[in-house]
Amino acid sequence: MERTKLKQYSDTITVNERQLDDLAETMEAVLEYGVIQIDDNKLATNISLGSAITGTVFNLIRPDAMAVGIVSLVTSLSTNLRGDLENNIEQAVRDLHRTRRFMRDNPQYTKLEIEFPLMDYDDIRLITGKGLVTRVYGKSGWTEM
Repeated sequence: MERTKLKQYSDTITVNERQLDDLAETMEAVLEYGVIQIDDNKLATNISLGSAITGTVFNLIRPDAMAVGIVSLVTSLSTNLRGDLENNIEQAVRDLHRTRRFMRDNPQYTKLEIEFPLMDYDDIRLITGKGLVTRVYGKSGWTEM
């Protein structure tokens, strides 16, 4: 039997405000229904697929496939690793909300480039921590942070 590969790495994602909202909503659903309650039906129902960026970030086409993959991951982890995953996703959600406030408070920026820590498990990709805004896009183009 082939073992499932778990890979952790960083990747840069470019988002506008609406896409950032979609990412935050999806990560909240992952935390609540994928990690805490472990309910793939509720998770599939609550995954935000309002923009193409969400599908790209999480490597998914269908919410039910993502939900089953996440629940499979969570149930395969030891209690300690599950707690670590929950803490990392909570940190990602808090950071996404801070970044959303930054965009709301700085309407001169229409896009952000954010480097996120990510984890791949089978075909699922999750944000697992605080992102780093590396560049912002406004009227004068891209500006390094």
